[in-house]
Amino acid sequence: MGAIMFPFVTYGQSAADKKVQAGLTFNAGANFLSPSSNKIEVNGGGSVLSIGLNLHSALKSSQNLAISTGLEFDFGKNNYGPNSSDGSSYTFVDYLQDDVILTNEEAANADTYETMQLVSRKVSTTKLTIPLMLLFRTNFIGDFRYFGKFGIRNSFLLSHSIDDEGMATTLGIPNGTNVSTSLMRSPGEMFIYNGSIGLSAGAEWNFVGSTCLVLEAGYYYGITPYFLNRKEANRTMYNIGTELVFPPSRDYFSAAARQNQLIFKLSILF
Repeated sequence: MGAIMFPFVTYGQSAADKKVQAGLTFNAGANFLSPSSNKIEVNGGGSVLSIGLNLHSALKSSQNLAISTGLEFDFGKNNYGPNSSDGSSYTFVDYLQDDVILTNEEAANADTYETMQLVSRKVSTTKLTIPLMLLFRTNFIGDFRYFGKFGIRNSFLLSHSIDDEGMATTLGIPNGTNVSTSLMRSPGEMFIYNGSIGLSAGAEWNFVGSTCLVLEAGYYYGITPYFLNRKEANRTMYNIGTELVFPPSRDYFSAAARQNQLIFKLSILF
């Protein structure tokens, strides 16, 4: 019996005694935009998928306290549109057919461009995320130990694209033609850094040798803007004034929101 039990004891001790664990991680979850402006509203939840590296490093000689960090590539989506509660004010964007959304300043200096009454927008982003979490964990109970984390996710924007749905307009009057654009660029529309603080909890299974399978779920609250509050010359969305003047006046604005996330994380650590 002792010979039979010996391998299992050895496996548990080897995983427990490791000061540093590193391996691959895969995340899947949901994004939730929280508008801080009455100019936009959310059209359902977004999504996030991530792949990268995960690292747990014990603090000094403690088995129960560690730092959790890593390097992850996040592929996120969010859906929003103009606030439809006030039908008297429509939102417009100007764009070129070669995939560029025009700013206030660019539209004023452009010879020709298209205008759309915006109905809905989908933003796709690629970000580099570096989580920094304090990890509290139990001792191994058999092949399992359980943990909680608290800390911050630091995300840096690498690229983005915008898909718009709306109606073509002439001088601010929709002409009844539905239009859509895809993979549009709007440099400076998105805030380059997104920080969020949160909590997660999960379990670690030492299933062979010192190799562990880790499953966790966490919720992260955004503490930085998702969009960049740009100078008026660099804003892209606008409302048209109701006064009878030609050309009609434009009231440019920036979207304003924060992003919260619910993330499920699966890692294999060695």
